[in-house]
Amino acid sequence: MTAQHLPGDAPFFQEWSAKRPGTRRSLARARAVGQAIGTWDDTPPVLAVVGSKGKGTTAVHAAATLSATLVEDSRQAHVGLVSSPGLRNNRERMRFDGQAISPDEYERVSQALARARESVPPSDDGYLSPTGSFTITGAAWAAARGADVLVLEEGLGGRSDEVSLFDPLVVAVTKVFYEHGELLGPTLDDVARDLLGVVGPATRTIVTVAQDAAVTAIVKETAARFDAELVTVTADSPTSAPAGLAPITRLNAAAGETAARAVASALGWRIGDARAAAALASVQVPGRLSRHTLGDVPVMVDGAISPEGLAATVADYLRWHGRLDTVVASFPDTKDVAACFAELRGFERVIPARADDYLTFTKAETLHDKVLDARTALALGFETARSQGGGCLMIGTQSYVGIALDLLDVETETAFVPPSA
Repeated sequence: MTAQHLPGDAPFFQEWSAKRPGTRRSLARARAVGQAIGTWDDTPPVLAVVGSKGKGTTAVHAAATLSATLVEDSRQAHVGLVSSPGLRNNRERMRFDGQAISPDEYERVSQALARARESVPPSDDGYLSPTGSFTITGAAWAAARGADVLVLEEGLGGRSDEVSLFDPLVVAVTKVFYEHGELLGPTLDDVARDLLGVVGPATRTIVTVAQDAAVTAIVKETAARFDAELVTVTADSPTSAPAGLAPITRLNAAAGETAARAVASALGWRIGDARAAAALASVQVPGRLSRHTLGDVPVMVDGAISPEGLAATVADYLRWHGRLDTVVASFPDTKDVAACFAELRGFERVIPARADDYLTFTKAETLHDKVLDARTALALGFETARSQGGGCLMIGTQSYVGIALDLLDVETETAFVPPSA
């Protein structure tokens, strides 16, 4: 859930809210509703982004790079971006040339989705998921506006996600680790195979960051099966992204840029290095190792929710701020709560928070006795940092991150600015 709730949100969440116990999302229903909306009437080439961590960073850097493309050397490419989840509001899930869909347009496409859902008979095989609703609606909206290319970030999975209803030209794979086992499979291999299930006959290139051996084998197997070129991005890979980015952010930015260049190459488009650098320098990725100042208090906000991700965030916060002072963290029972809080043991003050009414936080309560609601906890963390002359790390689920960004009043309308034509 986002920090702000809009009137147009309801049609995107309605079938999920009304689902019967035990039912699952239905790709068949998503396809049928998408056909009613016109999602596949004139679909431009697709770059799909899948993985367990870093998808949003990769997707926005891919879209920014593509915005620096000249189509047939004559005009600047228009780029549609559908990402997940929203932070301050759900309009951020759908962007055209870096700008979130406007309130009026959002209300219009919301009503179009509602009409399309009503026109398709109910199905017994499942419901239309919120992420699927945004994917099919955002793709249709961006294409209708004249997008030359779509960047689609998966919501949950690859083969099992609505992004698999598209046949991507290029697939970018961020770091894969075991998560969502109840939906994607009981092992890391199952998770990786589901994510790589988005690769299809049209896929020319798979771009991946360095993976564990088991995941690497599945990526290579998939590339061979579809005769797709495989490109592995490492910390040493060249990128036009700014040099001052955190290492993990820079890696994902490089993956996004590399994937975008693969799209341009396949389509015969041209990306100038200077134009790409300008577009990438404009990228704003709030809530992903993002740095802010409120009054005179330095604040970092991040959505890490795994021990590995937390370790990387803590290291980056220490490099930036120089000390581990105050952290406000939100980890629901669905996460490895004890291991996550263990990564925060070096902080002088740890303030646990709850951000989602539909999730439980009993494990955090066992470890810390009391868990405050997110806005109260964040206000306490900020005031503690201010009074102690220090900084504050705000870390946890994306819903929690959205509340933090809302309290900080961080601008989220613009993800990037295309370079001048």
